Amino acid sequence: MSATVTIIVTPADDEEAFESMTVDERRRNGHEWVEFQLGSGRLLDTFFMKATDVDLSVLACGDRRREGGVLQTNLLARENVARVIAQLEKLLEVDADATARALGAHAGAGSDVERVAAALSSGTWPDGGDPAEESAAFARQLLVHAVLARDAGMGVCWEYRGKVRV
Repeated sequence: MSATVTIIVTPADDEEAFESMTVDERRRNGHEWVEFQLGSGRLLDTFFMKATDVDLSVLACGDRRREGGVLQTNLLARENVARVIAQLEKLLEVDADATARALGAHAGAGSDVERVAAALSSGTWPDGGDPAEESAAFARQLLVHAVLARDAGMGVCWEYRGKVRV
C-alpha cells in the first residue's frame, strides 16, 4: 500500500467528539475531502512545523487499523481554525520566501527552493517525492480546507495511510 494523506473538513468541536466518529462518518458528515499520494512517506504536518518552528495546535488522535494498515489521524479542532488560518496566511503569503527556504533547508540537499515556493503558492501536489515540496503543498491545501472549515463551522482532520515517518 502506498502512503497517502487525506485532508477532510469535518465536524470537530473537540478531540472527544471527533474520536467518537467512525472513519467513514468523518467524510459522510464532513463538507469536503481530498487525497494525495505521499512520495516522500513523511508526516507532512510535523515536517512543516519543525521547518517553520510554528505550532499549529494539532491534536494527534488514536491510531486505528483500517484497510490492512494503520490510519494515523491528526485534528485541527474548530476552536483553533481561525488562529491557524492567520498563522498559515502569514507563513504562506506574507513570509512565503522565508517559509520556502526554511522547508528546503529542513529537507536538505536536493530540495529545489523554487519548486517549494511554487507548491507553497499553488498547492499543486508534486510528484517528485521531495518532502519540502509536499509539505509546502500540504500547507496550502490545509489553508484552503481550514477556510472551508471556518465558513462551515467545522474543523479539519488529515489521515495518513500506509508507511509514514517523521
